[in-house]
Amino acid sequence: MSYITQVSHVEQNENALAFLQNILRKEIGNCTLIMVNSLGLSVNHFQMSHYCNGRYCPIYSAAELLNPQTKARTFSGAFIETWKAMRQPNLVQKEDCLELFRDDLAAHDEVLVLPILIDLKIERWVLVLNAENDIATIDLSKLSLLVNFAVLSLVRSAEKKQLDEITIWRDQELKEISRLQHLLLPEAGTAIPGIEVAFKYQVYKEAGGDYFDITSLADDRQSTEAHRFGAIIADVTGHGPSAAVEAAMLDAILRTYTPTDGGEESPAAVLTYVNKHFFTRKTRGKFITALTFSYEPTLRRLRYACAGHPYGFIKRGQQLIKLDQSKDIPIGVLTDYQWHNHDVFLQHHDIVFVYTDVVLETRDTNGEEFGFERLEQVLINSESCPHCVVNEVADALTAFSGTDELCDDLTLCGIQIFS
Repeated sequence: MSYITQVSHVEQNENALAFLQNILRKEIGNCTLIMVNSLGLSVNHFQMSHYCNGRYCPIYSAAELLNPQTKARTFSGAFIETWKAMRQPNLVQKEDCLELFRDDLAAHDEVLVLPILIDLKIERWVLVLNAENDIATIDLSKLSLLVNFAVLSLVRSAEKKQLDEITIWRDQELKEISRLQHLLLPEAGTAIPGIEVAFKYQVYKEAGGDYFDITSLADDRQSTEAHRFGAIIADVTGHGPSAAVEAAMLDAILRTYTPTDGGEESPAAVLTYVNKHFFTRKTRGKFITALTFSYEPTLRRLRYACAGHPYGFIKRGQQLIKLDQSKDIPIGVLTDYQWHNHDVFLQHHDIVFVYTDVVLETRDTNGEEFGFERLEQVLINSESCPHCVVNEVADALTAFSGTDELCDDLTLCGIQIFS
């Protein structure tokens, strides 16, 4: 039990070689240890490193102990290939492997070799010299199990440390990606004269591929007058950091767009422009669904274009009008595709509601999707307030799925017209 307790505390030992020496000392007393390693080396080649005795034990981490060292000398000897098939401890004589008995071993005639089995391979050995207890009286099978158990604990400790470091680095990078991605969103409390905006943005895992933006297209007008505005909601296939990068690239492309049709933004022209610049010299392996629209208050005209995105709705009291005229394909499918505009005319207090596809694809415990019918019923029954609409759809998804964690990124937006 004392061995198990000692080995279980392997992560608390900063010096892996001293840890190994302390484990063996209980069986063979004070001794000298040398690590032999052939991992990743050429045939017949090995390294001898990590020497320690009762008075001298330099500090080595588990990773340093278990892997060849770039600055350590490499020796050659055909015996090392025979050792790779050796499963049991063995007292090796000097005449059997002269290439081994040099430097710290030159004054010795024999050495106890303990093979280390890791991942069904023997590529490392612990050499025992100057054992305080008589080797002839020691149970070598027990000693072999003990040293392998100790080394395996060191391996797992090194792997855990490396995994912890990778996890910390990954989490930090994901947080940074998420921070940068949130900078792409409209400012909280975004105000455009003539409308009220409510939106909810929730990524699946730290960073995702949803994108939303809304902006005034009439900054020269008085704040008391209703502004023309444009908006886009988009969804990159997949989720996670790669989708977040694509969403950032979408944002960068959009910010280079300038209207070419007499100064008026055309939703279809925006999609055509984005698609043209989305293609690169290599296949991206991603595509983007998007719904983009603009509103002209003097005409009360909502003009929209859809690139394979789930259609939006206009909530007019308890009536719903579907923005489903467009059947165009997603961005990133065909280089020269041309999108089309569609018009619908709004009334005072109408709410434009758009969303990403997780709303439709969220499943309950029986695997049934939320779907259009449930979404439409929530929209019909909700109050005529954009914040109420967004919150009630979000709550309905949570209640339906039984969890706050959805299967994909979520973006909801309600825009109420007051002009």
